Amino acid sequence: MKIKVEEDAINDDIEVIIRCQSYDERVQKIINQLGYVQKKLNCKKDKEHCSIFLSDIFYIESIDEKTFIYAIDNVYESQEKLYMLENQLSDDGFIRISKSCLMNLDTLKSVKAMLNGKYEATLINDEKLIINRSYMRSFKKVFGIERGIL
Repeated sequence: MKIKVEEDAINDDIEVIIRCQSYDERVQKIINQLGYVQKKLNCKKDKEHCSIFLSDIFYIESIDEKTFIYAIDNVYESQEKLYMLENQLSDDGFIRISKSCLMNLDTLKSVKAMLNGKYEATLINDEKLIINRSYMRSFKKVFGIERGIL
């Protein structure tokens, strides 16, 4: 795959052209990733409504019936319930790792087993999240990990 970037001062938007021999699964993955970069989620910060890119979100957590979005630069609040966000974002790389938390898989750095049957996920910002064992099956399925390896 070759990537070529051309700067054009006249252009006020980004244009992506994909040239390929045939439209296959790899091309579809590239298109999906480009779409993901553009997707936004509506939320609030200090009583102001705003939109943040999905790619900027590390995880989403529900605490005391409120839903918080932890992003690169800030913590935001969403009016949506966690289960609604789970349904909305499941095709965009977000997975439930506990009763109260969704994690953006693109921000995952590493995973290690803990003594109590749970797993610790380290994100690229070095924040650590706990993956409860009841959610490990779906976590492994996303990665295509065979039983017993992780």
